[in-house]
Amino acid sequence: MPYLDSGGRQRLNSPHDAGRSSRRRPNPHSQGRGSSNGSSRLRSSDGRRGRNGYSSLRSHNIRFGRNSSMNRLFGGNLQGVLLIVAAIAILVVIILGISSCVHGCSSKQETPEVNENDSRVAAGVSADLTQQFTTALDRDDQLSWIAANADKYSDTAMLELALNEPAAIDFVASYPNSDKTAELYGDSVTAGSAPQLYDWDKRWGNVDYAGSALGVTGSGPTALSMAYMGITGSTDKTAADIANLVTSSGLATGDSYMDGSFLENHAADLNLACKTYEPSADNLLTVLDAGTYIMIEAKAGTLTSETHWVLLVTENSDTSVVVYDPTSTEVSSVSWTASKLASSCSTLYSLTAATKDDSSSSSTTKSSK
Repeated sequence: MPYLDSGGRQRLNSPHDAGRSSRRRPNPHSQGRGSSNGSSRLRSSDGRRGRNGYSSLRSHNIRFGRNSSMNRLFGGNLQGVLLIVAAIAILVVIILGISSCVHGCSSKQETPEVNENDSRVAAGVSADLTQQFTTALDRDDQLSWIAANADKYSDTAMLELALNEPAAIDFVASYPNSDKTAELYGDSVTAGSAPQLYDWDKRWGNVDYAGSALGVTGSGPTALSMAYMGITGSTDKTAADIANLVTSSGLATGDSYMDGSFLENHAADLNLACKTYEPSADNLLTVLDAGTYIMIEAKAGTLTSETHWVLLVTENSDTSVVVYDPTSTEVSSVSWTASKLASSCSTLYSLTAATKDDSSSSSTTKSSK
């Protein structure tokens, strides 16, 4: 049914028919021929077909929204998945960093401090204590060596010395390879103060004396050397020098490897004077009060298990006596009663500096006080 439009022109169809006409499917026979303006407008107004032949491409839009294939693959939440992946990556980095730190820290902790003086002793121990440990550890090593090479020692007394006297272990260990010669004393002494010496000192202990090493047989020469140095202040007569004198006199004999007669008859050879006294506590203390030294030949089983010579140095305020035992650091470390010392010997041999009035030989008269 015709109607008038707003311009007063007549139209064939009603508005309702126009709406239906705009939605009406075009005639398939007329499409693609391009002869009708109406069909041309219809194709262009449809928006899904065009003149250049790419209408089918435009009809398949590439979309990455919620309904895209990527979203469908990850359940519609691609952003969340990406956040999770990023979080995992950050967590891995953190774990690797912590692991590296822990490894570095543990490496530092696993490197212990070392004692600069002796690595066998824990770090932080004082130098003095470290030295004591070092000495003990070295002695243990040396004692093990001595035990493994015991067949190199012809005198078992040397092995017993190493077992009984820790301070002598170094001497015993070095003895098989020593050249058996003596050395100078080297230290300084002062007249009136006898040095404390031991048989096993390497400066003389290696030399031969009385059928063995002076280190195990030389208590007499060593005790006399201490008295000589204390009286004269000279160091020119070591135990080795005196051992030569005793050997030359033929008196390197007896259980102590030096007969007491050497002191009586040959003290003058050392510019010393010797007097003998009956052994008693009173005699012993009186002689020491006079500023002299006394040598005694201690019997076996008294001060030690063996017969040997010792030097009595001075009297303490409590009347005990300082003893320098050249065979034992233990005996030398304590004071002894005068009665104990007197009972351990048969004669007291006092030694002083020789004077013009002294004869060329020492006095051999036993005195009693």
